[in-house]
Amino acid sequence: MDLARRLAERGRFTVAPNPLVGAVVLRDEAVVGEGWHARAGEDHAEIRALTGAGDAALGSTLFVTLEPCNHHGRTPPCVEAIRRAGVSRVVVGALDPDPRMRGRSVEILREAGIEVEVLEDPACERQNEQFFHRMRTGRPFVHVKLATTLDGRIAAPGGDSKWVTGEAARLRAHALRAEAGAVLVGAGTVRADDPTLTARGLPEPPPTLTRIVLDPNLTTSPKSTLALTAPESPVVVFADAENLDGKEGALLDAGVEVVAAPRDGGGIDLGFVLDELGRRGIKGVLVEGGGETATGFVERGLANKLTLFYAPKLIGSEGVPMIGALRATRMAEALRFSVFGVEAVDEDVAVTLYPATGEEEKRVHRAC
Repeated sequence: MDLARRLAERGRFTVAPNPLVGAVVLRDEAVVGEGWHARAGEDHAEIRALTGAGDAALGSTLFVTLEPCNHHGRTPPCVEAIRRAGVSRVVVGALDPDPRMRGRSVEILREAGIEVEVLEDPACERQNEQFFHRMRTGRPFVHVKLATTLDGRIAAPGGDSKWVTGEAARLRAHALRAEAGAVLVGAGTVRADDPTLTARGLPEPPPTLTRIVLDPNLTTSPKSTLALTAPESPVVVFADAENLDGKEGALLDAGVEVVAAPRDGGGIDLGFVLDELGRRGIKGVLVEGGGETATGFVERGLANKLTLFYAPKLIGSEGVPMIGALRATRMAEALRFSVFGVEAVDEDVAVTLYPATGEEEKRVHRAC
């Protein structure tokens, strides 16, 4: 299963909107077939592994990270291919998170006389955290990424942020964009940095990246880099419905999609944004757009994951903080997270965190 997960990773930047899946065919303790899902519409991991195994698949054990499909989509059902190949045993890393499909393929295989073992391996679910989250909630998985100094500043007092971290960390951020499939910023970031928000420097070009702007007052210029490149990569701007009085016309002419959104307090209703993106089939969103935008997702409990790139720099209290006001007056009111990983990225350090809940939060309390 470890090998199957490593194979699945080969589709990390190309498989969207489908999940990552890896498969291994084992016979007489030897690997006779390997496969992974590379792109939507192409052969699934199981098919590639069985094709590689050929006649050796007869009487073999198939290890697959996610429950095989049992329906006709852009490709035939994998359960039929497994049955025809004569596989004796199937080991499944995780069941399909779609409640309509969950466990159905396991039943079909068992009815065909094939032994099936389901591991429900947390590592297999974590590998497809975006896919699992969207299937369970209908919303995309929200990953907040921030580049910060050691004292938690994302820009100098005047707003200069080029560059907080080094080139290696910036390239890693491009990989996170491709992994998510969509990147989101606030209007202030668009005005200050005029970003492209593309994914560059990857081994393979990812599928089209959706670029999203939260812009209540509709200040995004039709001459911005985002608008000028909208025909190449979609741009969706969420604006206050009351501000759509015709000034969106120039953006629409440039190919930018403008969506009327309700307000929630002083900004766009983020729940509405996530619901709308989920309806569009977007499985993940990388939130990059400044401290206030990040704060909006974090304080509402909408951030599913955080990655903080720490640069070995200090800029002082007058710098722009990475997180805005959270209205916590006591340490007991602080938002808690569990550290999943710490990694050196050239001269910088990447810290990956998840919201601490249940047993994770208990472990945090005990550690403190």
